[in-house]
Amino acid sequence: FDDITEENYCEYRSQPSGKWLPAKFSQAVVEEMIDTQFQRYLEDVEKAARDCAAAVRRLVVKGPPVWLSDAHGLPLAEDDTHISEVWFCNGGVTRSAKLKGALEGPEREQLWESQKSVLTSMEAAETASKEGAE
Repeated sequence: FDDITEENYCEYRSQPSGKWLPAKFSQAVVEEMIDTQFQRYLEDVEKAARDCAAAVRRLVVKGPPVWLSDAHGLPLAEDDTHISEVWFCNGGVTRSAKLKGALEGPEREQLWESQKSVLTSMEAAETASKEGAE
């Protein structure tokens, strides 16, 4: 990761408190995360589905991501749920923290239901496999 300088410093707005907090990541890292985090989630779920139900469960439990998040580099303010926007010192630009390609509303719910259905099938298959081995 880059050292934080005046040229790459950024802040993020934690919601619902509305508090602005300093990011522990540079502007380039935050922008890349916004652009790639949703697609990476989809790829990780697909890969996990080839592995085991526990791996899928860890990814699917919260549902498909909508907003930029990172517990270490962008920790939320107490009792907050998500990051709504980011501010970049370079140019004084504010940008939405909604992930590129992220789904909301009925589309998000449909994707999530589909993922939960896959998880249920995987769990049933694992249970049957364990029972058959006994």
